Amino acid sequence: MAEIEDLNEPAGTAELRRLQDKYRKQNIANDRAREQIEEDINSGRYSEEQGNEISASFEQSCREILDRIQDEIEAHCRTHNLQEASAHWMDG
Repeated sequence: MAEIEDLNEPAGTAELRRLQDKYRKQNIANDRAREQIEEDINSGRYSEEQGNEISASFEQSCREILDRIQDEIEAHCRTHNLQEASAHWMDG
């Protein structure tokens, strides 16, 4: 469901909020998956070497996904001349 633009806000603000929410939800999903992977590794399901490879691969994948969303946000902000306020919603 698309968010309705508030006429008192700069153009593109609703879409910026949607993209920021997408980033936040992906971060939450990553955290949940990370917990499951850690449980699987700690349970002895994988060797230490396998666990390290799985963990590193997962972290790289998470970073790539978040970077793509961040790129969308930055491009949207440039297009609509908006401030990201990234310090308020991103974890770095």
